[in-house]
Amino acid sequence: LLQGHNLQRSAPSGAYNFNAGLSGNPLTPAGTGSAYASFLLGAVQSATVTTHLGESQVTHTISGFVQDDWKVTRRLTLNLGFRYDYQSQAVERNDGATNFDPTCALPNGLLGCTVFAGVNGQPRNWRKEDYGNLGPRVGFAFDVRGNARTILRGGYGILYPSQMWRENYPNANGFAQTSTTYPQSDPNQPAFRLRQGFPSAPIPPQGRALGAAAFLGQNVAYDETNGNIPRIQQFTMSVQQQLRSNWLFEISYAGNFGRGLTAGSYDLNQLDPQFLSLGQALQQQVPNPNAGRVPGALGAATISREQSLRPFPHYNAITVRNPRLGSYNSHLILFSAEKRMSQGLAFLFSYTGGKIISDSIATPVNFGPIEQASIIGYQNGKFNRRAERSLDPTDVSQRATLSLLYELPFGKSGSGLTRRLIGGWQINTIGIMQTGIPLNITGANNQRANRPDSTGVSAKLDNPTAARWFDTTQFVNPELFTFGNVGRTLADVRTPGTVNWDLSFIKNTDITERFKLQFRTEMFNFLNQVNLGIPNTSFVPGPTGRNVSGTFGTITSARDARTIQLALKLVF
Repeated sequence: LLQGHNLQRSAPSGAYNFNAGLSGNPLTPAGTGSAYASFLLGAVQSATVTTHLGESQVTHTISGFVQDDWKVTRRLTLNLGFRYDYQSQAVERNDGATNFDPTCALPNGLLGCTVFAGVNGQPRNWRKEDYGNLGPRVGFAFDVRGNARTILRGGYGILYPSQMWRENYPNANGFAQTSTTYPQSDPNQPAFRLRQGFPSAPIPPQGRALGAAAFLGQNVAYDETNGNIPRIQQFTMSVQQQLRSNWLFEISYAGNFGRGLTAGSYDLNQLDPQFLSLGQALQQQVPNPNAGRVPGALGAATISREQSLRPFPHYNAITVRNPRLGSYNSHLILFSAEKRMSQGLAFLFSYTGGKIISDSIATPVNFGPIEQASIIGYQNGKFNRRAERSLDPTDVSQRATLSLLYELPFGKSGSGLTRRLIGGWQINTIGIMQTGIPLNITGANNQRANRPDSTGVSAKLDNPTAARWFDTTQFVNPELFTFGNVGRTLADVRTPGTVNWDLSFIKNTDITERFKLQFRTEMFNFLNQVNLGIPNTSFVPGPTGRNVSGTFGTITSARDARTIQLALKLVF
């Protein structure tokens, strides 16, 4: 039995968005207007305010496995296993969950209702249970020459990750947290003016009392019925070779495939791209067929033509929450050389080279330092999710590490005083050398895209510098009402690589049988290597569609320089 409790306030005083368009030229938005100017004018593009009560999610798991090692011959051993995992879909203990039903009709005839867990035949979680989580395991070890010095190993297994995390909880909007949105009815006009306050009072958490039309005219969230648990397939093949008694070499291949992972959300109410050819006409105000039947801006006498052409013009965004659409492929070659401790020396070298390809995958890690912003969600999610498939934003194509420990030989003999003064020294070093991660370019301004177009020429430079890490002239703002053709990450331009060596000297001095004094000198990045940070990847188009930002493509940060610390420790 697993439980998760949450009272996490988000925008209790409101979150306000200001864009450049409300102080720019709507006919040529690129390079005109300023978000800060819109803020000074008090022109709110959109706003969201939330009210909170908290929630308690619960689920349970049942697992079982069998495993056996079968020594087929003196030289061949098989590892056979089978595992079964069942994970129930999480439910809110008090049925405090809602969903959107796109097929349901409201009393006023409009399509799309809010439904509540456990009410009128609704399930407690709208994702169907998955009972088919079968996980076979098979591995082998083969002594190639029969002398236990050359070993061939391999293995394959299917795994199912735990789903007890927030992206898989049912939506608690209306119960634990109720969000009220204030969208624009006209892209050229603000949703409201700051000095006027919210156009209507925020919706409090009323639960089932909100009724089927709870979020009519608002943003709503939709949980699909697909409840398949993500499936991970892992397989390896390696050859180990022992030389003499202390050296071990290994080369191996590791594959890792993931399917049905939790992906970024997309808008079910997205405008069909076939209408994008209407261009600026999409922003024109047209008579609203639902005038007076919808609360807020979407019930006004007129709405934008774009809103009128959406599948559900009486709703703003219909967010498909965390669909099970994510996938990745990982192929890696690994090499290691190890010298086990002998004559005071231990040595380990490892190298990894490969590639990870993925699409929009949500991650349960949301805190702590990250190399660059997570790239989840879709530019054109309802109609072209394939466009998000690219090198994974965290892909490191090559990485080598070397670690060495050496106990200095002098001072091991002699008088007790001499041994204490000059003996007991140890040197350690660890080196890391790796390539950077792929860049993601964003910042288009054309009423639709968030990524620019490429000119068709690679932005990679032969001799990049901190002042110009890539060729910024190879990006251009897409035509109005089109999607940029630059991928989620660039295939051939990466952040700077890393070369870092740490070094330490340790002196152990025996005082008595029970007491030992240890002195440590530790130097991080002791070569003082300059490891540049991540370049600015925010494309800012001007009136010509070319970048006008002076910081685009520049690097203004670096990893830590040399750091030295001394320590004295009494061990007893």
